[in-house]
Amino acid sequence: MNAETLSARRAIESLRSGVPSRHAVMQLGTTQDAIRARFEAALDDLKNGQGATPLVVAANFGAGKTHLLEYLQTVAEQHKFVTSYLVVSPEMPLGRAHVVLQAIARSAVAPGRPNEKALRALLFDLRHEDTIFRKLEDWTKDAGLHDRFCALLYLYSAFRADEEFRIQILQDFEGNSIQKSEIRRRLKEMGQLSAYDLTGPRSNLLLAHDRIRLLAQIFRASGCNGLIVLFDELERIARFTTKQRIAAYLQLDWWRRIADQPGAAIYPVFTTTEFGWVSQDEQRFAREDTLFAENEQELSIREGITLLQSYLPLEDPTPEQRENIKYRIKHIYEQAYGIHVSEPPAYRDVFTGIRSEIRRWITHWDLMRYDPEHLPQIEAGEVTHDTREISEEEMASEEENTSEE
Repeated sequence: MNAETLSARRAIESLRSGVPSRHAVMQLGTTQDAIRARFEAALDDLKNGQGATPLVVAANFGAGKTHLLEYLQTVAEQHKFVTSYLVVSPEMPLGRAHVVLQAIARSAVAPGRPNEKALRALLFDLRHEDTIFRKLEDWTKDAGLHDRFCALLYLYSAFRADEEFRIQILQDFEGNSIQKSEIRRRLKEMGQLSAYDLTGPRSNLLLAHDRIRLLAQIFRASGCNGLIVLFDELERIARFTTKQRIAAYLQLDWWRRIADQPGAAIYPVFTTTEFGWVSQDEQRFAREDTLFAENEQELSIREGITLLQSYLPLEDPTPEQRENIKYRIKHIYEQAYGIHVSEPPAYRDVFTGIRSEIRRWITHWDLMRYDPEHLPQIEAGEVTHDTREISEEEMASEEENTSEE
C-alpha cells in the first residue's frame, strides 16, 4: 500500500466515524469562507502585534463544527502559530483556569512538530539562547506577571547543566508548580535571592492566567507567532451548575480581554451547537439582584455572555457545495480502495447535516463494494440530548483561590 492510498484510507475511516482527522481536513478544506477570512485576518493582526476579537461559531449538531476547528488549526499552523485543541467537559470545565492551562499545555502542537509537546520541542531549540531568556524576563516584569516566572526564566538559563531541574521549570510553566522554597534555594545558590520578590500572594486563578500568557510569549520567542486555542462543545456549559456557569462566563471575558490586548499573541476560537441557555442566563442574571451586585464581577459575567452572543453561524453548504464535497469524497474513496463507485441515490425525504450525509455516502459505497446487488434502506431519527444539570460532585475538583507556596 503506497502513501497516497494509506492517506486516502485514513481520511475515509475518519469520515466514516464522523470524527474529522488531519487527513480528511487537508483533502476536503472548508466551505465556510466568511469564517476562514475572519480567522486569517485575526492571525495577521496577531503577527503584526495587534489584538483581535475572539471567534465564536454556532451550528446545529453534525453541521461540521469540529471539522472547521481542525481546518482552522491547520491554517494556524501554516501561519506558524502553536495550536491547542480542547473539548469543554466536566473534566475540562472552562471556568477553572488552572485545568484549562494544563489542558492547553498538554495538547499544544508546534508547527511541523505534530508528535512533540510544543513547549519542550521549541525550548530545545533555544537551549543556548541566553539573550532570549533575558528578554522574556523583561517581558514578565513589564506585563505584571508574578516575579516567580521571572525567577524561573533566569534559573532555566542559569542551570543549563541540570536537565532534571530545567524539566521541572517547564512543568511549572505548564501548571505543575515548583515549591517556592525550592525556587528560593536555587536563587540563593546563584547569589540572586534578593533579586526576585516571591512573597506576594497570588491566587491559582491569576497564576494560571500568567502561565498562559507566558507560554504564548515563549512560543513567540521560539520563532512562532503566538498561541491559538480552539474550544469545542461549549454547549456542555448549559448542564453545569449556576456556580460553574458563572465561572465559565468570567473566564470567557478574560479570554476576550487577553485576545484584544496588543502583543499578547493569544487567540481563542469557541464553537457550540445552540445558545438558548445563554439568553436564559442573561435574563436570569439581570433580574436576580440578590445573586449579583452591580460590580466588576457582574460586568465581567455579562461581557462573557455578550461574547457568546456575537457568534457567527455555520452556513449550510449550498447544493452545489454538497455535490462538490460528494465528488471529492468519492474520489478519495476510489483512491483508497482502487475501485470505481457509483453515486449514491438521493434521499430527498430525509434532511440531515453534512456529517450524516458523508457517513451515508460512505456506508452506501461500502455496501456496494461488498455486495453490488444490495439495496440499502435508510432510516432517520431525531437526536436528543441529555439536559440534566451536572452536579458539583460530578465536576472535576480544582481549588482556585489558594496561593502557591
